[in-house]
Amino acid sequence: MKKTLLSLAIVASFGLSGCSTLSELIEKPDDKKTVKEFYRDATTGFEDKQWDVAIENYEKLKAFFPYGAYAEQSYLELAYSYYKYDEPESCIRELDEFIRLYPKHSQLPYAYYLRALAADSVTKSWLDKFVTDPADRDTKSIERAFEYYTQLIQLYPNTDYATAAKDRLVELRNVLARREVMIAKFYMGRQAYLAAANRAKVVLEIYPRAAATADALRIMIEAYDKLGMLENRDTVAKIYSQNKDNIELRTMSIEQMDEVAEQDESFWEKIKSTVSNLF
Repeated sequence: MKKTLLSLAIVASFGLSGCSTLSELIEKPDDKKTVKEFYRDATTGFEDKQWDVAIENYEKLKAFFPYGAYAEQSYLELAYSYYKYDEPESCIRELDEFIRLYPKHSQLPYAYYLRALAADSVTKSWLDKFVTDPADRDTKSIERAFEYYTQLIQLYPNTDYATAAKDRLVELRNVLARREVMIAKFYMGRQAYLAAANRAKVVLEIYPRAAATADALRIMIEAYDKLGMLENRDTVAKIYSQNKDNIELRTMSIEQMDEVAEQDESFWEKIKSTVSNLF
């Protein structure tokens, strides 16, 4: 009897002091939650950098409450959560939808920048600083990031996001140009000299001011020489010798490269137009 009374006393004590705690432990069904509750749970996960929790609750919020201010804000926060959770394609999907639905939103510059960052993250590997070169990989993802950064700069040129995008664009341009040089060298090794020359021309025509400009010109000189196309060879050799100081950009910083362009804005266009007339 004493044991029974003691047990009842313990239960009663727990009930009086812990009833609110017990109710909090009972998870409310999703279809009973309000939009504010979904957003609260999502932002809690977001602030704690628990990206999986944030993603789950933002997605549920959008599913149950697809319209309104909370859903609108959830697009950007969900996209960032996907970006941090290393799911760039999901991030891009959310931002594409946001850009389509809210074409006049004040946060569009940020949306375009985050979309470019997400696409750019696909192109990177932590080994790039040590042993790998992104130019060795498939360049489709790099081209997409290049396109997204370019769109941002064109649409919102006077923003801090555009400034950051310009710096990254220089790096991506160099990667894409280096890829073309690698392919041109491959053709040279197979004695496909015309193909090598044409591939090198791509660097000068599509990726002006790239650090691989000098390599591309040297390949063209050698390829035309092998083909016996002496007039073309001499034209390219003249371009190279007369402009060597400006073309050798490999060791230049981004600021120095911009300074060269500002000193003679027509410099790269002259090279491009001259080379484009060759075959």
